[in-house]
Amino acid sequence: MLKHFVIFTFEDNFFKEEHFNEYVDAFSRIKEEYPKIKEISIHKNCIDRPANMDLMIEMVLEDESVLSEYLNSPEHIRMGKKYNPHVANRVSFDYYI
Repeated sequence: MLKHFVIFTFEDNFFKEEHFNEYVDAFSRIKEEYPKIKEISIHKNCIDRPANMDLMIEMVLEDESVLSEYLNSPEHIRMGKKYNPHVANRVSFDYYI
């Protein structure tokens, strides 16, 4: 099993509740499409501090192969096209569990 995290900071004053909701909906669809994705949690930051990031996606994947599959999924690509222009910083982290 693989734990996959992605954490984003968006442009100042960009990230709103409607964007968070779209991430939740999009990743629910992605989870339905890929049975090897065991868990997905989407979290928004609740404390406004300069060093804090805005959004965290936390996933448990059956194995490493599903990572490349989901990264190339139409829904993931659609979200990237929409939101990547507004990303100020992104951090990804993976580890085996």
